[in-house]
Amino acid sequence: MTLPKAERKRRKGANRHNPLHEDVLDAQGVPLPGGAINALRNKKTREAVEDAETVEATTREEAGEDGMLPPKLGKKLLKLVEEQQKDEGIADGSDEDENVSGLEEEADKDGFVVLDCEEDEEDVAFYKQKGDEIPRGTINLADLVMEQLRKQTESAPDKQEEPESSLSPKVVEVYTAMAPFLARYRSGKVPKAFKIIPRLHAWEEVLVLTNPPMWSKQATREATRIFCSNLREAMAQRFLCTVLLPAVRDDIAENKKLNCHLYMALKKSLFKPGAFFKGIYLPLALNGCTIREAIIVGSVVAKVSIPVLHGAAALFRLAAVEPNQWIPSVSLMMTVLIDKKYSLPIQAIDECVNHFHRFLSSDVKVTVAWHKCLLVLVQRYKVNLTASHRAKLKEVLKVYFHDKVGPEIRRELAAQQPALLLEQQQRALLALAEEQKQVEAIEVD
Repeated sequence: MTLPKAERKRRKGANRHNPLHEDVLDAQGVPLPGGAINALRNKKTREAVEDAETVEATTREEAGEDGMLPPKLGKKLLKLVEEQQKDEGIADGSDEDENVSGLEEEADKDGFVVLDCEEDEEDVAFYKQKGDEIPRGTINLADLVMEQLRKQTESAPDKQEEPESSLSPKVVEVYTAMAPFLARYRSGKVPKAFKIIPRLHAWEEVLVLTNPPMWSKQATREATRIFCSNLREAMAQRFLCTVLLPAVRDDIAENKKLNCHLYMALKKSLFKPGAFFKGIYLPLALNGCTIREAIIVGSVVAKVSIPVLHGAAALFRLAAVEPNQWIPSVSLMMTVLIDKKYSLPIQAIDECVNHFHRFLSSDVKVTVAWHKCLLVLVQRYKVNLTASHRAKLKEVLKVYFHDKVGPEIRRELAAQQPALLLEQQQRALLALAEEQKQVEAIEVD
């Protein structure tokens, strides 16, 4: 028996393609840039048109909600609001539910986070001795965007040279005018046009127009919250590496401490832990940060709960640093991760042990930060250390011995292995239970 075939419904009057005017004209009837062929086939042009329409719709919606104010009147109102806030003693906080008083960390009267950033004399001497040998580079967002545009131009040598930017004049006008606002932003709502930047195709080019290096600390905090919430991990990593990390390093270099709003921005960036470690933590450690920078950023990691796999992967990468590339900050940032007492995979523990063992074939003069890191490793994971691990670390201790920290490390390594002791106790209990059963069986007989 054959089943009847379903009748095919023919689309009567259906177009095989869009009408020509829809491909050539935008919603307002204005010809699209590049003509019909480019509008259909050029992905870059198509994305630029979509970005322009999104920005225009957002600005039109925001203007309809808030009402348009003359520029002079808007400046006067903004000045009056700032003066009123200063008179009433309102702290410069965020717009919704956060302010400085709500921070978990203690902040001084100048708005800086109070942390114990005392540097050890050996670490200071190490940095003075190395001097310019330690790289201290950070990536700038504008340089990154220009590099991408240059690569795009070089990849198409036979084609006509592409313009430096595909952004429409409307988009450039909106975000260039937003730069002064973000530079003086203290509290209140952020413009909707700024909130939609993560949704734009050319979000990095648009972000450059707002001049991130000149943002206020509060604006940087709000931007971090918005971008880490709406961008994918890879994109969030680029934002953190090119915007937040330079701002944090510049503030620490200038003030020898970190502004509380930037500290909160670091905390908010941990919403994407993978992006945080790849965009801030590892670049900071591997590009030659100072002890003070490592202490401040490490305190954020110590206070926030982080998934085990992300922490283990970051620890594995830091432990892979060769002795000739080692600096005290690497050991300090390893100590922060080890001290979180994760249930680390055996590969991470192996790499940590090998990290210290590789120093036997090097003539690097280690500091107290290196010895403290070794001590924390032995204390926190002595249950997981195998006999071969202990043998390697004892060899290291014979060559690198610290007068104050060394005896404690030796004591931990010389102690009976807790895992072996626990196994012996379990065997003894099982043997005792077996004897008890035999005695009971004899009494019954």
